[in-house]
Amino acid sequence: MRIVALGRTGMLYKSIINLNQQGHEIVLIVTGNEEREYTCGAKDFKRLSTELGCDCIIYEEINQDQLLDIVRKTNPDVAISINWKTLIGEDLIKAFPNGIINAHAGDLPRYRGNAVPNWAIIAGESEIVITLHQMDTNLDSGPILLKRHFPITESTYIGDIYTFLEANTPDMFVEVIEKIRNNTLQPQTQPENPAESLRCYPRMPRDGEIDWSQPAQEIHRLIRAASEPFAGAYTYIDFDKMIIWKARYEKTLFQYLGVPGQVGHRDFATGEVKVITGDGFLVLEVVEIEGTNARKKPVEIIQTIRTRLGMDLTSQISFLKKKIDTLEEKQVLNKDSRL
Repeated sequence: MRIVALGRTGMLYKSIINLNQQGHEIVLIVTGNEEREYTCGAKDFKRLSTELGCDCIIYEEINQDQLLDIVRKTNPDVAISINWKTLIGEDLIKAFPNGIINAHAGDLPRYRGNAVPNWAIIAGESEIVITLHQMDTNLDSGPILLKRHFPITESTYIGDIYTFLEANTPDMFVEVIEKIRNNTLQPQTQPENPAESLRCYPRMPRDGEIDWSQPAQEIHRLIRAASEPFAGAYTYIDFDKMIIWKARYEKTLFQYLGVPGQVGHRDFATGEVKVITGDGFLVLEVVEIEGTNARKKPVEIIQTIRTRLGMDLTSQISFLKKKIDTLEEKQVLNKDSRL
């Protein structure tokens, strides 16, 4: 079949290669600028298009008449899509006789929108689902074509889910495209009741800041959801931003009095540090001070149980005020010395 590929990420790159190896013809690649966590970008798609003998064009806004004309000239049968940043309009969808097949990293119709794998970990879901569906003009609402499931446990990090997505998505596209070619595809219409879906919104690096007043289990989920390939969940130690790459939570078997964010124990045998939360202890296993590019055992950075983690606004304001006072004093001295 003649296929147009729309989108970004290494998953799309591998899907293009798999489809080509199965004898399908990639007639056009349309991509956009990559995000910081991507391992595959526009330059990679450009190079791949040269190898395949097709064009590769970069668009940030896909719903343009110019692109529509380019697509129509390729005489396509179908399109595949992964991680396009905006909704695709009706005219472009209709340019493909068999529509656009989109890979969505969420269980439709329940999880629609952005950052679904991250939100699924945060929400405590027991699994993540890849759903291939036909696009329509609404968000992730078109007929379902194929699903694959992956269990989420308390040791599952977001990187594990992305490994699953990258290993399975390309093969799923091949399976669906083959069914289209053989006229054996059986789409399943999604329910229209909005109460049956959950709209997920984009997440930003700042969403990874830890609130130590939350229960340890919820903080642990945030750490797992924000870990690689993303920027990581973080807190502050004194004035330094500390990223927590790996941790676990513990229910305490004894009563205690302490402040959330306070260090409760330093284990020199394992290098781990236990931190008091709103409910239970979070055990830090691997941390990094931002800008050092050096991951360490927490005891190497946290030197005493008198340490409090988290942004101390009072101390920050006091520190900045002293800095300002010092600079003002220097300005006065410099002015006096010139008189």
